[in-house]
Amino acid sequence: MHHFFILLFRELQRGWRLILDGCVQAAFFLMIAALFPLAVGPAPDKLAELAAALIWIAALLSLIPAFDRLFSDDLRLGWVEQVMSCQIPVWIYVWAKLVSWYLLSLIPFLIILPVLGVMMGLDGQVWPVLMLSLALGMGAILLLGGMSAGLSTGARRSAMLLAILVLPLTLPVLVFGVMATEAALQGLSPWPHLKLLGAAFLFFAVICPPATQLALKSAIEDR
Repeated sequence: MHHFFILLFRELQRGWRLILDGCVQAAFFLMIAALFPLAVGPAPDKLAELAAALIWIAALLSLIPAFDRLFSDDLRLGWVEQVMSCQIPVWIYVWAKLVSWYLLSLIPFLIILPVLGVMMGLDGQVWPVLMLSLALGMGAILLLGGMSAGLSTGARRSAMLLAILVLPLTLPVLVFGVMATEAALQGLSPWPHLKLLGAAFLFFAVICPPATQLALKSAIEDR
């Protein structure tokens, strides 16, 4: 755990220097979500019904481009090799990287989420459910993105490959997240869907970091 917090602190320090990337992601998220009301037209009731799905799709599309840079700089600069030479397990580095990216990506999203809710006429009582579902869902998506980034390391057109790998696997997360918010809008309990979303997050938390670790080790050995 000592090594984990050292690496996490290092990643957060580096992340705050690159906080502009998180702001760009949030701005991209806001821009995508803002285009939907223009397409749907001035129909507040219809827009409120589609708000959860639109916000989730915008969040997903704004996250995927960032995965291409998740491990590429550390591999290029030899940081992963330094971690391995210090006899620090690679899975600790992977978790530190994923947790730091999660925190630096989630905070801007949650800050602008109420703005989107007002723009789309979303009931304020639903915001806590939407925030919780996005917190769980973005964690699951980031775990998948980390695994896909590790597998696509060194590949040409890695951004396209990442989209092909990530998008199909995110469908359950997208469905459960949208259904949780829609249940809250209809006055039903969102907890069954949130529990399924949490189960998906735990499942990816078990399988994705080891796969990411193996992919990074393979990328280093192939050099």
